[in-house]
Amino acid sequence: MTVELIGAIALVFGLIGLFVESSFIVYVFFASTLLGAAGALILNAVGGTNIQPAHLLLGFLTIKLLASRDIRDGALRAITFGRPAFWLLVTTCYSTITAFVMPRLFMGETLAFAVRSQSGENYAAPLIPTTSNLTQSIYLIGDFVCFFLLCGYGSSEAGRRSMGRAALVCAILNLLFVVLDLLTYATNTTELLSFIRNSTYSMISETEMAGFKRIVGSFVEASSFSYWTLGYFAFTTSLWLNGTATRLTLSLSVLSFVALLFSTSTTAYAGLAAFLLVQFVATGIKMLFRPIRRQMIIFIVALPMLFSIVVLMICLNEASYAYVGDLLDTFIFKKMSTASGVERSNWNSQAIRNFVDTFGLGAGNGSVRASSFPIAVIASLGVIGAVTYALFLVSIWFKKDIKAAPSVVATQVAARSACLAWLIAATASGGFIDLGLPFYAFAALACAEPQVAQMRAVNKKRSSLGFSTIRNADI
Repeated sequence: MTVELIGAIALVFGLIGLFVESSFIVYVFFASTLLGAAGALILNAVGGTNIQPAHLLLGFLTIKLLASRDIRDGALRAITFGRPAFWLLVTTCYSTITAFVMPRLFMGETLAFAVRSQSGENYAAPLIPTTSNLTQSIYLIGDFVCFFLLCGYGSSEAGRRSMGRAALVCAILNLLFVVLDLLTYATNTTELLSFIRNSTYSMISETEMAGFKRIVGSFVEASSFSYWTLGYFAFTTSLWLNGTATRLTLSLSVLSFVALLFSTSTTAYAGLAAFLLVQFVATGIKMLFRPIRRQMIIFIVALPMLFSIVVLMICLNEASYAYVGDLLDTFIFKKMSTASGVERSNWNSQAIRNFVDTFGLGAGNGSVRASSFPIAVIASLGVIGAVTYALFLVSIWFKKDIKAAPSVVATQVAARSACLAWLIAATASGGFIDLGLPFYAFAALACAEPQVAQMRAVNKKRSSLGFSTIRNADI
């Protein structure tokens, strides 16, 4: 095992977090999820597997938050039957079982693309147990722990506010990394960022396409950057639409939008189009049934107008029309005919074949590589795992609304928007069932129930059974 510089820094912050307020370690943990190209620890004995700073800090977060009785109680309430944490727990347990059982049960019965290829090979090989079954299971367990803990932390007003601010800090830091990425590339000083680009993953951080430097920020490639930036764009846009710190959130939304446009990533363009369409329709429906904020009216009116103006300006200029046409062919219309598109199409086709060959039981978590999150889920976890996972995801957006302060409601709605954007992006290009720690952190923010609401639910249940109600002072 090798401890990297960024790992030593994470250890120091983690140790400090054990002796100060809980909000400190929460802020540090949220910020560390941006370091997608960093390896805090390199496990040479397990094929050079990376332990990222966020996963390292998750251990310190667990120790700190579980030390609080209120957070423990809130977390335990979050895993009661029917709540999001319950369905994620069931999915995690089932996926861990499949990772061990299915590759052995169906060994050699089907072909699968390796989750982590060795020596650059890119072909389907007979299904066998691999270290990816272990690592992908650990990642999903970490996702559950993250969601479980932050649901407990978010059961207090102070906790929800800290998580909302930490999420906003992530959007700001992500843009700062964009500036550093472009600045170091322009000045040939990219080695200055090597301490956060030290993982054993393949780094694609210094490429150009269509005349632009492909923005990667603090991630390994443009696709990963655009995936996560799409969520931060959705988060800040939703906050602006709901009137929260409008100047700041509008600025962050616009800057994130520009960064996505210049990332030259198909994931960014497809995700942006789909998310903006969903947001436009949802805002329009809301406008039909109740009064809406001024920002929402601006969004409804300005979005189609800006789109129409941009299209007209492009069409009226031959050079711009030809250039944009080439871009659309490169990134969207002819994407599937490229080597990358053909490769990803083969991954999905074989993943569907894995689902059929295993009689709908799945090949096990970590056994299959796909290029679409839903396909990866059914190929890895089969029908049972796909159903429980779907129940978790659905419960994020269709949970019962709880009366709370407007700022809390706006933050939770924004967190749901970020999760929706990430799910859209994962559907377009996600290769595994793990949606990443930021997804589950934001999902916890979206699902966290205030203690007042939880007390009312308990009181209602106790009253129906003939018991006395619980007073605020009793909790």
